[in-house]
Amino acid sequence: MFRIGEHVIHPGQGVCTVVGFEDGPSPMIVLEARSGHAKTRLLYPVSQADRLHACIDKEQAEALIAGYAALECDPYTERNSSLEESYFKKQLKLGAPETLRVVKTMRRRIRDAQERAKKPSSYYTRILKEARRRSIEEFAVALDVSEEDADDRLHAAAVQAGEIPDN
Repeated sequence: MFRIGEHVIHPGQGVCTVVGFEDGPSPMIVLEARSGHAKTRLLYPVSQADRLHACIDKEQAEALIAGYAALECDPYTERNSSLEESYFKKQLKLGAPETLRVVKTMRRRIRDAQERAKKPSSYYTRILKEARRRSIEEFAVALDVSEEDADDRLHAAAVQAGEIPDN
């Protein structure tokens, strides 16, 4: 079970902080999610606590950043883009390293399409945006830095890996 003050990955919200527990006919975990500048309180059933994941710690975050170039893209493909998008949305619910793998995968797919003079699937951009948001949130918590600093660290790792241009 989780402790008050612990950061967890909520399947729908991303990083949340455990702020309390409620007893009653259905025991609940009280979570606080930060979305932009607003904070939202959520009640999450204790009976489904196995769907929440602990955030990575500082050592795991540092190792993922250091090993970003070696991180494999997800090879999953499906002829139906809706099924493919659903698969990647499920990966985002797992937290890092999967969110970071999805970022790398979507960037690669967008770049590959552009190199073939094709327009990338619109779902690539949607998934990339959500995967980046979730990665930045989790790395900020793990490294105990601002989201801007976490974004800078992840950006630098992608630049160093040759994945994106330095700008």
